[in-house]
Amino acid sequence: VVAFFLMSVSFHGCFIHLVPMLTDRGIPGREAALAISLLAVGSMTGRLGAGYLLDRFFGPHIAIALFGLATTGILLLWSGLGGGWAFLAATLLGLGMGAEGDIVPYLLSRYFGLRAFGEIYGYAFTGFVLGAVIGPLVMAASFDFTGSYGLVLGVFVAATLAATGLMTRLGPYPGWAVDTEESGQISSAGV
Repeated sequence: VVAFFLMSVSFHGCFIHLVPMLTDRGIPGREAALAISLLAVGSMTGRLGAGYLLDRFFGPHIAIALFGLATTGILLLWSGLGGGWAFLAATLLGLGMGAEGDIVPYLLSRYFGLRAFGEIYGYAFTGFVLGAVIGPLVMAASFDFTGSYGLVLGVFVAATLAATGLMTRLGPYPGWAVDTEESGQISSAGV
């Protein structure tokens, strides 16, 4: 939940402030709007791609890869590069944003089962929503205080690296989840 909160803070802070951040760097409004469109395309691609990949590979590895791509996007924004780099950054950020929506429930169901899935997902989703509220506020406050997005983007890079690192700490799925996956059935024994 902490990892998803940190990613949500970073994603939503950058998403909400992407156009002002880019126009503040001298990028024309039309190009900044294109960056938001690319972020949306990346988000849709991340959602579809994560779903496909989660069905075929170990979930935490998918989370690490996609969160790492999003971290790279935030790192590119932090570097201050414009032009095509800003578009790449927006696309990478979108991939991570879209993927997070699929990764959270998938991992929760694999590690905690389905018996109390609604309650557990409610807690995780609360962390996600709190991150979505706090991220833009932190980004705005940092800009107002420093006159730049640089400091907060550095903090977001560290936060996403920490979240990605937390994903590396997830071990194998519990035995009941592996048995259920291999048989292609959902048994009530492990749920």
